[in-house]
Amino acid sequence: MQNKDYYPDPKETLDVSDDFASFLQTEGGGELTPLSRAPVQGAVKIAFWGLRLYIVAMLILVTIGFTRGMH
Repeated sequence: MQNKDYYPDPKETLDVSDDFASFLQTEGGGELTPLSRAPVQGAVKIAFWGLRLYIVAMLILVTIGFTRGMH
């Protein structure tokens, strides 16, 4: 026998809007609180600056490679 939780009767129609409305009421749904950006600090800040320097170095090397071309 199949479990009705996972295999509902296909003849029945589900009214999702009522379930969602009751969920919002029980969970205190309303306006969402605004989110703020987390400050980047410590090792993460150092890693981001390292990546920026790496990108600049690679752009310089690619530019040198394109200007000299293949001889």
